[in-house]
Amino acid sequence: MSIDFRVRPPVESYRTAEFYTNFQDVEQRSARFGTQISQCAKTFSLESLLEEMDEAGVGQAVVPIRKGCGGDNMDLVRLLERYPDRFIGLAGIAPLMGVEAALEEIGRYVTDGPCRGIALEPAFDPECWHVDDERVFPIYELCSREGIPVAMTFGGIFTPGLSYYAPLELDHVAAAFPGMNIALCHGGWPYVTEICQIAFNRRNVYLAPDMYMINAPGSRDFIAAANGILYDRILFASAAPIISIRDAARHYRNCGIEPRFLPYVMEDNAKRFLGL
Repeated sequence: MSIDFRVRPPVESYRTAEFYTNFQDVEQRSARFGTQISQCAKTFSLESLLEEMDEAGVGQAVVPIRKGCGGDNMDLVRLLERYPDRFIGLAGIAPLMGVEAALEEIGRYVTDGPCRGIALEPAFDPECWHVDDERVFPIYELCSREGIPVAMTFGGIFTPGLSYYAPLELDHVAAAFPGMNIALCHGGWPYVTEICQIAFNRRNVYLAPDMYMINAPGSRDFIAAANGILYDRILFASAAPIISIRDAARHYRNCGIEPRFLPYVMEDNAKRFLGL
């Protein structure tokens, strides 16, 4: 069974998030990638999401809490208590709202809680920040020291400026904290070639291209990387509900990734990244 590395389930604090309220925009966005949205985007039904996971052969879904979209870590705790075998939690952390508070949250939800790691969103927090901002280094130091994996939204269409996805800044952080596993949600898009070079050079960097693996400029480069130099660092992800898990899984399995590398992309790499 596969592991979907990026799913935003219908938990209460996402009820007003744009991917559960702005159907027309979300459907148009999904259609540009040649896919459909998840049914749960319309029903706000967790059971609908689980049915879709089963149909797609996805045993577990990684849930990063997005504080910039209203996500609440306590919703994640309740979800993990209800479905401990189906969901893997990444606690949402907004560093610049107070580093000490952020470190306390990591302790509460990860070190002493049910989450496997943390989720950071430099370009979506109330105060945007660059990945090499030294104010965030105490969080990196903790994660490096305690082996806490970090999923970071790094790349994609919606951003206040492309400078927030500057590859060189990410390279500096990956080099400075080699003990911290970093997964880039959206895969650093559109800087695909540069990010693939960084991931090849820094073995603590993983790429979760999600929708940008599907009919997007640069997607063939992700596929080439999965068939060779980064077979052990590409992660299957759907970004559901914007892209249905069913469509994403079908695409990843049929996009040209060689059968010998598919188990790595669809499951094994996520297990290694998360320490499962």
